[in-house]
Amino acid sequence: DLSYNNFTHQNPEQPACREIQNLNLNLFRSSSGDSNLSGVLPCRNNFKCDRYWHSLHINCGGNEVKVNGSTFEGDGQIGGGAATYHSQDDTNWGFSSSGDFTDDDDEQNRRYIATPDSSNLSELYINARIAPLSLTYFGYCLDNGNYTLSLHFAEVQFSNGITFFSLGRRLFDIYIQDKLVERNFDIKAEASGALKPVARPYNVTVTNHIIEIHFHWAGKGTTALPKRGVYGPLVSAISLNDPNFKPEKKKVVPIVVGVVAGLSLIILAFGILGWRYYLRTKRRKERGVGFF
Repeated sequence: DLSYNNFTHQNPEQPACREIQNLNLNLFRSSSGDSNLSGVLPCRNNFKCDRYWHSLHINCGGNEVKVNGSTFEGDGQIGGGAATYHSQDDTNWGFSSSGDFTDDDDEQNRRYIATPDSSNLSELYINARIAPLSLTYFGYCLDNGNYTLSLHFAEVQFSNGITFFSLGRRLFDIYIQDKLVERNFDIKAEASGALKPVARPYNVTVTNHIIEIHFHWAGKGTTALPKRGVYGPLVSAISLNDPNFKPEKKKVVPIVVGVVAGLSLIILAFGILGWRYYLRTKRRKERGVGFF
């Protein structure tokens, strides 16, 4: 993971950018700095937004799911590893993960996703993305303005009860737009138990078409309960909405069709009346009936 090193930004022509799809290399800027497209989209110079979005919905660690009319795009198919960076051309978001669970007896660390053994949680909370050290979700090509951000959590690696499986504590910090909003955030304490969903709302301002939500483990909490390697940030879903945005109303085609149909009926009615008048006039002429 090279994201914490102050190296010169790579150009698209340089080897690291050309081989980024084949190398487990993370060039994303994880430390504080100016938020711009070159920071969140390394190796993509001269990037331009085709459109600007007013919302963002991500099911972290899960598959695509619809909730209350909103589609949460999933990242459950994305692997893990000590240096993970993900961004696709057909979306306006991505994430960067850094760190390694060195004490979990897993040398590959290919999947940084947490799933409970059994639970009645909904699909939005049943899976969660985890990270040993740093996890950053970013959205770009957003319209500037004020937004409502909701971070969704459910502690799925601990349990309730009086066994040692319930004794673990997960503590991590949350930054939004490089500002610390939660220090030593404890999901289990906020939700009053494990395997319970909880959402935290925040008012955020987007000024450069980008939003960054950064989760960071500062070395606090337990690391070996209920087993070794259970620590670090965990997030279930992210939703971002512009409360003042009103989509443009599309042209109402049925009204136009209705007007055309109405005019057609009027023309048809006049045609029928005219034809009847013609027939009556013709009959009267044939019978020699005069007109007044």
